[in-house]
Amino acid sequence: MYRRKDKRMRFAFYISGAGTRLRYFLEQGEMKRIRQIELVISDACISDALKEILNIEKIIYKEIFYEALNGDSRAEKNLALSGRILELLEAHEIDYCFSFGSHLLSGPLLERYHMRLINFHPSLLPMFPGIKAIDQATRQGTVFLAGNTAHFIDAGMDTGPVIMQSVVPFQAFYDSGGDYECILNLQTEMLGMLLDLLSDGRIGTENKRVKIRGADYHVSAIFPAL
Repeated sequence: MYRRKDKRMRFAFYISGAGTRLRYFLEQGEMKRIRQIELVISDACISDALKEILNIEKIIYKEIFYEALNGDSRAEKNLALSGRILELLEAHEIDYCFSFGSHLLSGPLLERYHMRLINFHPSLLPMFPGIKAIDQATRQGTVFLAGNTAHFIDAGMDTGPVIMQSVVPFQAFYDSGGDYECILNLQTEMLGMLLDLLSDGRIGTENKRVKIRGADYHVSAIFPAL
């Protein structure tokens, strides 16, 4: 067991794929924020560029290869993956874990880290949950707004309590030639804000809804602007 020697908040990341969002954050992030990141867990091979940054910043990196996990079904493999993630989070005394992973977490992990696992999803939930959310919205074809949602993870697929959302006009996506980055880039900014809010203890619940202390929930707008 890793023995904590200080009282700073400790964050972890669970990622799938190359880890592009995390790499962008580390490249742009402030040193104070970066020093709070203790652990990165991946279920696939991350990019060499991200590995180099993790090594430079002395962030612990652990791989859990999904296809090598025990289980005959996806649900069984997801449970095994969740168990391994829980072991690592507890071993390093992690306070919160951000998920950019592609697998549904389950089992004791959700109980032990209740309201401490945060997922980023590229849509304005509850619209377009699940995989390829931007493509879902494009095929639907009638929505004006795209965006991202940060939410606590529960046992469902993208159904946990919403913490924060960012909004992008779909026209900006079309004007970019369908470049997903014009939507996904906002996740980097949201991540920095969430690190600060969690560190300052400003995220809580009120009447079963997530509330950020000091935030303005009364701003409204009509779209498109006239």
